Amino acid sequence: MKFINLDATTAYNKAIKSCGKDTKVIVCGTQEDLTYIEDTIESRQNSPKEIIKASTLINPNIWLTEQLNALKGEIDLPAITGTWQGESKEKQSFSLAQDIMTGEPINDLIGAKIKTDRNWKIPAYFNFGGWNQCPTPDIHCAIWKHWQQAYGAQIVAVSNDLIEAHISNPPTTEEDAMALAWQQYAYCNDIVDQGVESVAKLASMLINHDSWYFWWD
Repeated sequence: MKFINLDATTAYNKAIKSCGKDTKVIVCGTQEDLTYIEDTIESRQNSPKEIIKASTLINPNIWLTEQLNALKGEIDLPAITGTWQGESKEKQSFSLAQDIMTGEPINDLIGAKIKTDRNWKIPAYFNFGGWNQCPTPDIHCAIWKHWQQAYGAQIVAVSNDLIEAHISNPPTTEEDAMALAWQQYAYCNDIVDQGVESVAKLASMLINHDSWYFWWD
Protein backbone atom coordinates (compact mmCIF):
# COMPACT_ATOMS: atom_id res chain seq x y z
CA MET A 1 0.00 0.00 0.00
CA LYS A 2 1.48 3.32 -1.08
CA PHE A 3 0.06 6.84 -0.72
CA ILE A 4 0.24 9.07 -3.79
CA ASN A 5 -0.78 12.52 -4.98
CA LEU A 6 -3.86 12.70 -7.23
CA ASP A 7 -5.29 15.28 -9.61
CA ALA A 8 -8.70 16.17 -8.23
CA THR A 9 -10.20 16.50 -11.71
CA THR A 10 -9.31 12.94 -12.73
CA ALA A 11 -8.98 11.08 -9.41
CA TYR A 12 -12.30 9.23 -9.42
CA ASN A 13 -12.03 8.26 -13.09
CA LYS A 14 -8.60 6.82 -12.33
CA ALA A 15 -10.00 4.93 -9.33
CA ILE A 16 -12.90 3.50 -11.35
CA LYS A 17 -10.61 2.41 -14.20
CA SER A 18 -8.31 0.67 -11.71
CA CYS A 19 -11.11 -1.60 -10.45
CA GLY A 20 -10.33 -4.18 -13.09
CA LYS A 21 -6.58 -4.07 -12.53
CA ASP A 22 -4.30 -5.79 -10.02
CA THR A 23 -3.41 -2.45 -8.40
CA LYS A 24 -6.35 -0.38 -7.20
CA VAL A 25 -6.28 3.41 -6.88
CA ILE A 26 -8.33 4.65 -3.92
CA VAL A 27 -9.17 8.33 -3.31
CA CYS A 28 -8.38 9.27 0.31
CA GLY A 29 -8.89 13.01 0.79
CA THR A 30 -6.59 15.73 2.11
CA GLN A 31 -3.29 15.64 3.96
CA GLU A 32 -5.26 16.05 7.19
CA ASP A 33 -7.34 12.98 6.32
CA LEU A 34 -4.11 11.09 5.60
CA THR A 35 -2.88 11.72 9.15
CA TYR A 36 -5.97 9.99 10.61
CA ILE A 37 -5.71 7.17 8.06
CA GLU A 38 -2.07 6.49 8.89
CA ASP A 39 -2.80 6.49 12.63
CA THR A 40 -5.58 3.95 12.11
CA ILE A 41 -3.37 1.70 10.01
CA GLU A 42 -0.58 1.83 12.58
CA SER A 43 -2.97 0.85 15.38
CA ARG A 44 -4.18 -2.36 13.75
CA GLN A 45 -3.70 -5.64 15.57
CA ASN A 46 -4.34 -7.88 12.55
CA SER A 47 -2.79 -7.85 9.09
CA PRO A 48 -4.95 -7.25 6.00
CA LYS A 49 -4.58 -10.94 5.15
CA GLU A 50 -5.89 -11.93 8.61
CA ILE A 51 -8.81 -9.48 8.36
CA ILE A 52 -9.76 -10.77 4.91
CA LYS A 53 -9.63 -14.37 6.14
CA ALA A 54 -11.85 -13.49 9.12
CA SER A 55 -14.34 -11.83 6.78
CA THR A 56 -14.95 -15.11 4.94
CA LEU A 57 -16.43 -16.55 8.16
CA ILE A 58 -19.10 -13.82 8.32
CA ASN A 59 -22.50 -14.26 6.64
CA PRO A 60 -23.34 -10.71 5.51
CA ASN A 61 -27.06 -11.38 5.16
CA ILE A 62 -27.30 -12.69 8.72
CA TRP A 63 -25.26 -9.76 10.06
CA LEU A 64 -27.36 -7.18 8.19
CA THR A 65 -30.62 -8.82 9.32
CA GLU A 66 -29.57 -8.95 12.97
CA GLN A 67 -28.33 -5.37 12.87
CA LEU A 68 -31.53 -4.15 11.26
CA ASN A 69 -33.74 -5.99 13.75
CA ALA A 70 -31.82 -4.37 16.60
CA LEU A 71 -32.21 -0.92 15.05
CA LYS A 72 -35.93 -1.40 14.41
CA GLY A 73 -36.41 -1.90 18.14
CA GLU A 74 -34.98 1.56 18.81
CA ILE A 75 -36.42 3.78 16.06
CA ASP A 76 -39.71 5.36 15.02
CA LEU A 77 -40.24 2.80 12.24
CA PRO A 78 -42.91 4.63 10.17
CA ALA A 79 -40.89 7.86 10.23
CA ILE A 80 -37.62 6.18 9.30
CA THR A 81 -39.31 4.10 6.59
CA GLY A 82 -40.84 7.15 4.91
CA THR A 83 -42.95 7.11 1.74
CA TRP A 84 -41.77 6.17 -1.74
CA GLN A 85 -42.00 9.20 -4.02
CA GLY A 86 -40.39 7.73 -7.13
CA GLU A 87 -36.85 8.01 -8.41
CA SER A 88 -35.14 11.12 -7.06
CA LYS A 89 -33.46 13.68 -9.29
CA GLU A 90 -31.15 14.28 -6.33
CA LYS A 91 -28.28 11.81 -6.48
CA GLN A 92 -25.21 11.29 -4.34
CA SER A 93 -21.98 12.37 -6.01
CA PHE A 94 -18.39 11.64 -5.05
CA SER A 95 -17.19 14.08 -2.41
CA LEU A 96 -13.50 13.81 -1.54
CA ALA A 97 -12.00 15.60 -4.55
CA GLN A 98 -13.60 18.98 -3.86
CA ASP A 99 -13.78 21.38 -0.95
CA ILE A 100 -17.02 20.79 0.95
CA MET A 101 -17.58 24.55 1.44
CA THR A 102 -16.54 26.01 -1.93
CA GLY A 103 -16.90 23.09 -4.30
CA GLU A 104 -13.46 23.84 -5.70
CA PRO A 105 -11.04 20.99 -6.53
CA ILE A 106 -8.71 20.05 -3.67
CA ASN A 107 -5.07 20.89 -4.38
CA ASP A 108 -3.51 18.41 -1.97
CA LEU A 109 -5.66 15.38 -2.85
CA ILE A 110 -4.16 12.11 -1.63
CA GLY A 111 -4.82 8.60 -2.88
CA ALA A 112 -3.54 5.11 -2.23
CA LYS A 113 -2.28 2.38 -4.52
CA ILE A 114 -3.14 -1.08 -3.21
CA LYS A 115 -2.19 -4.35 -4.81
CA THR A 116 -5.21 -6.62 -4.41
CA ASP A 117 -7.42 -8.67 -6.70
CA ARG A 118 -10.80 -7.51 -5.35
CA ASN A 119 -12.08 -4.11 -4.24
CA TRP A 120 -14.12 -5.62 -1.40
CA LYS A 121 -10.84 -6.33 0.39
CA ILE A 122 -9.93 -2.61 0.53
CA PRO A 123 -11.24 -1.93 4.11
CA ALA A 124 -8.76 -4.51 5.44
CA TYR A 125 -5.81 -2.49 4.15
CA PHE A 126 -7.11 0.68 5.81
CA ASN A 127 -8.08 -1.14 9.04
CA PHE A 128 -11.31 0.77 8.54
CA GLY A 129 -13.97 0.77 11.26
CA GLY A 130 -14.48 -0.42 14.80
CA TRP A 131 -15.57 2.84 16.40
CA ASN A 132 -19.06 3.87 17.60
CA GLN A 133 -21.55 2.13 15.27
CA CYS A 134 -19.06 1.68 12.43
CA PRO A 135 -18.53 -2.05 11.74
CA THR A 136 -15.13 -3.66 12.20
CA PRO A 137 -12.87 -4.14 9.14
CA ASP A 138 -13.77 -7.81 8.65
CA ILE A 139 -17.49 -7.00 8.58
CA HIS A 140 -16.89 -4.24 6.03
CA CYS A 141 -15.09 -6.74 3.80
CA ALA A 142 -17.86 -9.33 4.10
CA ILE A 143 -20.60 -6.83 3.26
CA TRP A 144 -18.72 -5.32 0.35
CA LYS A 145 -18.05 -8.77 -1.08
CA HIS A 146 -21.82 -9.36 -1.01
CA TRP A 147 -22.55 -5.98 -2.63
CA GLN A 148 -19.81 -6.40 -5.22
CA GLN A 149 -21.41 -9.67 -6.32
CA ALA A 150 -24.98 -8.34 -6.22
CA TYR A 151 -24.58 -4.79 -7.54
CA GLY A 152 -21.11 -4.53 -9.05
CA ALA A 153 -20.23 -2.25 -6.12
CA GLN A 154 -16.55 -1.30 -6.17
CA ILE A 155 -14.96 0.81 -3.43
CA VAL A 156 -13.17 3.79 -5.00
CA ALA A 157 -12.68 6.08 -1.98
CA VAL A 158 -11.82 5.59 1.70
CA SER A 159 -11.10 8.41 4.11
CA ASN A 160 -10.91 8.49 7.89
CA ASP A 161 -14.69 8.21 8.31
CA LEU A 162 -16.28 7.52 4.91
CA ILE A 163 -16.43 5.05 2.05
CA GLU A 164 -17.59 5.75 -1.51
CA ALA A 165 -18.22 3.25 -4.28
CA HIS A 166 -18.91 3.04 -8.01
CA ILE A 167 -21.87 0.83 -8.96
CA SER A 168 -22.16 -0.99 -12.29
CA ASN A 169 -25.42 -2.85 -11.57
CA PRO A 170 -27.69 -0.63 -9.44
CA PRO A 171 -31.25 -1.58 -8.45
CA THR A 172 -33.84 -0.72 -11.09
CA THR A 173 -37.14 -1.24 -9.26
CA GLU A 174 -38.76 0.23 -6.15
CA GLU A 175 -38.78 -3.16 -4.45
CA ASP A 176 -35.08 -3.80 -5.04
CA ALA A 177 -34.10 -0.24 -4.15
CA MET A 178 -36.01 -0.38 -0.85
CA ALA A 179 -34.47 -3.74 0.04
CA LEU A 180 -30.99 -2.35 -0.63
CA ALA A 181 -31.74 0.86 1.28
CA TRP A 182 -32.68 -1.16 4.38
CA GLN A 183 -29.39 -3.06 4.05
CA GLN A 184 -27.51 0.22 3.83
CA TYR A 185 -29.38 1.57 6.85
CA ALA A 186 -28.34 -1.51 8.83
CA TYR A 187 -24.76 -1.03 7.69
CA CYS A 188 -24.59 2.75 8.22
CA ASN A 189 -27.67 4.28 9.84
CA ASP A 190 -25.98 7.69 9.98
CA ILE A 191 -26.67 8.22 6.25
CA VAL A 192 -30.38 8.25 7.10
CA ASP A 193 -30.53 9.41 10.73
CA GLN A 194 -28.12 12.30 10.10
CA GLY A 195 -28.66 12.54 6.36
CA VAL A 196 -31.58 11.87 4.02
CA GLU A 197 -33.99 11.20 6.95
CA SER A 198 -35.87 8.17 5.56
CA VAL A 199 -35.10 4.81 3.98
CA ALA A 200 -37.55 5.55 1.16
CA LYS A 201 -35.64 8.73 0.31
CA LEU A 202 -32.37 6.78 0.33
CA ALA A 203 -33.91 4.16 -1.97
CA SER A 204 -35.05 6.86 -4.39
CA MET A 205 -31.42 8.00 -4.65
CA LEU A 206 -30.04 4.47 -5.14
CA ILE A 207 -32.28 3.38 -8.01
CA ASN A 208 -30.50 3.56 -11.39
CA HIS A 209 -27.57 5.40 -9.83
CA ASP A 210 -23.87 4.60 -10.07
CA SER A 211 -22.39 5.93 -6.83
CA TRP A 212 -22.84 5.20 -3.11
CA TYR A 213 -21.72 7.16 -0.07
CA PHE A 214 -21.34 6.10 3.57
CA TRP A 215 -20.28 8.19 6.54
CA TRP A 216 -19.99 7.26 10.22
CA ASP A 217 -20.07 9.73 13.10
